Amino acid sequence: MSVKKQVQGVDGREWLVTMTILWTDTTEKFEHEKEGGRNAVIGMIIVLGFLWFALVAWAVEMYPVVQVPWWMILLLLGLVLFFPGRWVIRRPRRLLVEGGRWPDDDEDDAMGEAWSGYIRGRTEARAEFNQAIKTLKRRGTPARANSPLQPQ
Repeated sequence: MSVKKQVQGVDGREWLVTMTILWTDTTEKFEHEKEGGRNAVIGMIIVLGFLWFALVAWAVEMYPVVQVPWWMILLLLGLVLFFPGRWVIRRPRRLLVEGGRWPDDDEDDAMGEAWSGYIRGRTEARAEFNQAIKTLKRRGTPARANSPLQPQ
């Protein structure tokens, strides 16, 4: 899934700003920030499945004795949906700003400039995407002092 926007800079050059979600995380190299991987996710899904099965089997077997409150079911459902939702929202995004060619430049082989960077989280990535567009419209370059964008 990616978001693209064509932008014309203050100096008249044309740019393409692209934000793409990365499903595999190659940006973090520290051991404490690495994810458990597919096996850990599969294990957690199996454990949660057994817990759900135990709750349903227990409630069905002893229905007249055990009454499961509706808020308990909502709490378990919220717990099950919280971690996958957080995982999707916190996926890193790659911000790519390429172009910088003049509108009257007819050469197809003229690559222009390319800037890219990685941002973790949907909100931060969206803010950086909008900031890159504003910077292009005001200064004609996507670079600024604290930007994650680096020239390629």
